[in-house]
Amino acid sequence: MSEADLRDGLRAAVGDEPPLDFDADALIRRAQDARRRRRALVAVAVATLALTGTVLSLPGVLDRRDAVDAAAGPVLTTTASPAASAPRPPVVVTPAPTRAEDGSTALLSEYLRLRFGQVVPHAKVLTTGFDQARDGAPGFFTGTVRFIDGEGVADVAVRLVAPAVGMTVEAFCADVVCGEPQPRPDGSRLTTSATTDLGAKLRSRTAVHFRQDGSVVQFTAYDRDPGGDGRLRTEVALTIDQLVELATDPKLIAP
Repeated sequence: MSEADLRDGLRAAVGDEPPLDFDADALIRRAQDARRRRRALVAVAVATLALTGTVLSLPGVLDRRDAVDAAAGPVLTTTASPAASAPRPPVVVTPAPTRAEDGSTALLSEYLRLRFGQVVPHAKVLTTGFDQARDGAPGFFTGTVRFIDGEGVADVAVRLVAPAVGMTVEAFCADVVCGEPQPRPDGSRLTTSATTDLGAKLRSRTAVHFRQDGSVVQFTAYDRDPGGDGRLRTEVALTIDQLVELATDPKLIAP
């Protein structure tokens, strides 16, 4: 077979095939364009990462970012609690030292201590106390103020009769030495006396106040301590004026 026969056979075998639509130059151009786009995208990505790192490294950027995030969140509504009022100083209520409604004499004893110190300022009160007298008969109370002054220890006797007893001047003075009762501006009566017991060699002074409500208050002072060593004093422990001031105190009354 000659070369010409072979060329003609090949042309006859492919003669019915459609022509190939293939352009090598166009294919090369498309490959070059794709490569350029990839390089451009890589360059942009690198620049973006570099710019982000620079911004985040600046001081205060993170703080501002947090603030923006908080503002972007849901709005919080807060209600202010009422302002706490300033604490008030405790109110100390001191009950008036008058008749104790529960029958206790503790309040009366404490008041007598304070009042005695005001009327007899040169004396120091040691003890005060009251006991129910007359075999526990209601409404009768006896008390004692024991104190010390420049001459030593002394006692003052106190006797209280409640209004409910209904004690009269005559009945009261039948048991104690009373002077002539003298009327006072408020309608009450006051009697004072100074006595000397020759047998006991004891001098005393007494003030008795008969009040309009029927109560009776008596104070008696001595020139020695009847419950102590009996040492004689130069004078009776209290003056008449001091005894009157104590006996007429309206807050001293039988409980």
